[in-house]
Amino acid sequence: MRVSLIGSVALLAFVLTIPVSAQGATPVITSPSDGQVLQGQVAITGATDISGFASAEVAFAYASDTTDTWFTIWSGTQSVFNGVIATWDTTAISDGDYVLRLRVNLQDGTNQDATVAVQVRNYTAQATPTPTVTPTSQPALQIPTPILVAATPTSAAPPTIPIPTPTPLPANPAEVTQNQIYVNFQRGALIIAGIFIFFGILLRLRRT
Repeated sequence: MRVSLIGSVALLAFVLTIPVSAQGATPVITSPSDGQVLQGQVAITGATDISGFASAEVAFAYASDTTDTWFTIWSGTQSVFNGVIATWDTTAISDGDYVLRLRVNLQDGTNQDATVAVQVRNYTAQATPTPTVTPTSQPALQIPTPILVAATPTSAAPPTIPIPTPTPLPANPAEVTQNQIYVNFQRGALIIAGIFIFFGILLRLRRT
């Protein structure tokens, strides 16, 4: 009985000496969650304390990349149990869809991964879901009643009466032009002047 008790105490002490970190089976990312939208400084939390832990790293890749190219955010040899593993500055990259990966390298040369898909939206507005529009019954289309307008007969235009064109009169032979008046006036003035001169000559002759 005493030996059994001592053996139980020794077994319990051995179990207690096993690190808690060795109880994990796979690495886990607890934050951010799959599909989460990220902005600014993002704390990446999870667990890397799995059996045979050697080192760990956190990296990201473009979701549309098919070349398996990863960019390292953090790497270290200290295991983490349900705590902050690294901090990711998302302002240093362009907005888009990314894949975040936590990789644990084991002592036997193998590795185990945990990944989540995230969206970085620091410089563009987040897409808002389009509200679903429920179609409603539309009011009946009312067609106005056509109004028939009777055509008014157009009265015939009155006949056109020709206006007679006046025939020009022949030239009046007794008509005196302005030039003729001036010529006659000059002639009369010359005659009167000649008369005065004639009577003046007669008066001088009588006086002599």
